[in-house]
Amino acid sequence: MSLFHNSSFSAILFLSLIWAIPVISAEPKEAAPLPEITPETDAPPKLPTLEEVLEITQEYFAGLQNYEPGDMLTRNQVKPLFRQFQKAGWTAKAEKNILSRVHAETDFLAAQLKTAKGIKFMRRVSKMPGGYDRLDHILVMPYGKRNIRDFINSPGGFTMIEYMTTTQGGKNLGTYLSQTRTGKGFNASTHRIYTETQFVEAIKLAFESETGQKTQKN
Repeated sequence: MSLFHNSSFSAILFLSLIWAIPVISAEPKEAAPLPEITPETDAPPKLPTLEEVLEITQEYFAGLQNYEPGDMLTRNQVKPLFRQFQKAGWTAKAEKNILSRVHAETDFLAAQLKTAKGIKFMRRVSKMPGGYDRLDHILVMPYGKRNIRDFINSPGGFTMIEYMTTTQGGKNLGTYLSQTRTGKGFNASTHRIYTETQFVEAIKLAFESETGQKTQKN
């Protein structure tokens, strides 16, 4: 009788446990919360105004060492400016074109005008209308490199460029040289960018063309 009782009790206990298992497993588990999606905070900088771009340019040239307005620019001198424009919010599409119009540091004329005598000569020529253009025209003519070296190393070498750019006789000489094979367009612009003034004008035109902004007039 005791054995039967114990067996019945064990069976009832076993069945109770089996019935309890589905009840326990059926209890729904709380789902883990999904991670929050945060919006992007690094928005692109706002497009600057033309006045801001020109101010960046002015401050940049003011900070160049051993530089005076009118000095002939080189490509490596002005290239960092385009990175400053990018930081300010404007990526100039015309960068490659503008830089192609500036002499590289290794170009003959640029290298000659960075020497001690070349700097003195350059600052004389910079005050002459079209002076740099004349030097580039002379450069491609026969004995051009030798003539430019002679102009730079001679105490009064700048007077020949002054004659070509400021006198009627010089203009007549340019007209004559324009008839030669290597002197075509001797009195004309080369359309290169030599000076800060020319560079600023190129930047202004590029900005206005790419953004549609114009200089605000007071």
